[in-house]
Amino acid sequence: MKISKVIFLGKSKKKTGNTRFMFKGLQRRVPRAAFLNVPRYRKMYFWSDFKRHIYRRIVAFDPDLVLIYSSDIPQEVLEKIKSRYLTAIFYPDVYDPPKQRLVDCARQVDYLFITNQRQITELKSLGVLKPIFCWQGCDADEHRIIATRNKKWAAQVAFIGRPSPAHRVELLQAVHRSFDFKAWGARWSAYGFRCPQVNIYPRHYARICYASGIMLGCDASFAMDFNTSNRTWITLGCGGFLLTNYQRGLEEMFVKGRHLEWYHSSAECLEMIDYYLRHPLERQKIAAAGYAYVHAHRTYDIVMDEIISRIETEEGP
Repeated sequence: MKISKVIFLGKSKKKTGNTRFMFKGLQRRVPRAAFLNVPRYRKMYFWSDFKRHIYRRIVAFDPDLVLIYSSDIPQEVLEKIKSRYLTAIFYPDVYDPPKQRLVDCARQVDYLFITNQRQITELKSLGVLKPIFCWQGCDADEHRIIATRNKKWAAQVAFIGRPSPAHRVELLQAVHRSFDFKAWGARWSAYGFRCPQVNIYPRHYARICYASGIMLGCDASFAMDFNTSNRTWITLGCGGFLLTNYQRGLEEMFVKGRHLEWYHSSAECLEMIDYYLRHPLERQKIAAAGYAYVHAHRTYDIVMDEIISRIETEEGP
C-alpha cells in the first residue's frame, strides 16, 4: 500500500518541538500532510462540540493514515474513524506499567510505535494489535551547533530535564557537590541547584550543549530495553558530549567511547565526569563523532520514513 496522505494529530509541544519536527519529516516523506492541533480545536470550538469538528476535519482530508502523537485524540473520535482509516500512534513516553489511557487508545489503532522494546510483550497481552519499537530522533535543521560566549550557558556539567524520579535528584546532588554544575528546564532551585532558566527551547538547548563540558543523561528508568529519552538524540544533535545511563540496547545504535559515553552506577558516573573534564580533546572528538552520526542516521526524517515504510510494507500492495 502506498501512503500519500497523512493527517497528524497532536499538541504543539513548543518546548521540545517534537510534533513540529515530526511533521516536517512527514511533509518530506509523503505528498500531502496536515497537522491537526487538538488543544487548539478545543479552544476554538469551546462553545460547541469540538470533537465533532475534529472528526469533520479528518473526513474532509480523507487520509490514507491518521497518525496520532501520544494519545492526543478524543476517544469518541478514535472510535468513529478506526474502521474507516488506517490509524497509528507514536508514543514517546515510558510508564511502567503502561498508562491506561495509552492502552485504551492503542487497542483501537492498527499500529502503536513505542520507544522501548521491553513493553511490547506486555502490550500485546493487554490487547494491543501491533506494538512496534521505534527510537526517537533529532531535527536536521534546529538541532545543530550554536556557538556562544555567554557565560550564562556555561558549566562543567549540565542537565536538562525534570527533578524526578528520586534517583535522578540524588545523582545530580552528588555531581553538584563535586563539580561546577547547572540544571535547566524545571524549578531546580528548590533542590539547591543553579537554574538560570526554567523554559528551555531548542535554540537554548543548543547553546547549553556548546558551552557545557559534559551533558548528563539520567533517564526515569534504567530498566527499559532499547529505550532512551529524546535527551540523547537532541544532545548529540546539538553537538554536546553526552554521558548517560546505560540501557540495554544502547550498544545496538552507538559505539561507547566513539559517539557518547555511558555509566552503570553513580560512582562510575562521577569517575567518568572527572576523567573527561581532564581530557577535553578526547571529549570534543567524541562529541563531533556523535553529532555526525546522529545527523546521518537518526533525524526525524528517518524516523518518519521508518514509520510510513513499516506501515506500507505491513499493509502490502
